[in-house]
Amino acid sequence: MRARRTLRTTLVAAGATAVLAASASGAFAAAAPHSAPVAHGAAHHHCKDKRVLVKTVRLADKVSVAKVYKTGRHHHHFEAEIWAKGTKYGTLVAKGKPAHGENNGLHVTLQPNGTVTSWVERAKPQPKPQPVAQRILVSITTLADDTSTGKVYKLGPNHYEADIYAHGHKVDTLAAKGRAAHGEDNGLHVVLKPDGRLISWVEDASDYSQGR
Repeated sequence: MRARRTLRTTLVAAGATAVLAASASGAFAAAAPHSAPVAHGAAHHHCKDKRVLVKTVRLADKVSVAKVYKTGRHHHHFEAEIWAKGTKYGTLVAKGKPAHGENNGLHVTLQPNGTVTSWVERAKPQPKPQPVAQRILVSITTLADDTSTGKVYKLGPNHYEADIYAHGHKVDTLAAKGRAAHGEDNGLHVVLKPDGRLISWVEDASDYSQGR
């Protein structure tokens, strides 16, 4: 029987420590059930630490409120219950230093003198999607190897693209925006100018035999 009483007291003390630790860390502490067991002598201590409601503060989200209580033997400490739409989300406990909590972007701070401040974390604005440039086909050119084809598209002023096809398959896309773009495939060289002109030539096979 003595061992059971010792175990019961240990669990109660551990639970109290967990609640205080949660409050000190800044998270909203969960409300303990009214039917929770208490340690021997706690009823007498509770009478000395009776809470007194001193004010209700509307919080920054315009929905939540903080109910501020004086606690402690001489009512020198403060607690703030955070409520929204009839539901309590947590309790802040300020004993000599500020207590901070956050719930769904609502930040609340309880000062040791009972002052409550709050602010809402605004969502970061989403970047505006960049408009997709429309490709307008302006020319189709047979390239210097007499088998490949270049399809030139205009996307804007001095902005062109050229899709290069070989044997019916697209092998590359050149993009010229303000300056020329160059590509090469099996000795076929293609240059797309910023004005949309497409130039091509075939590298002489003898260049390869000389190690180029």
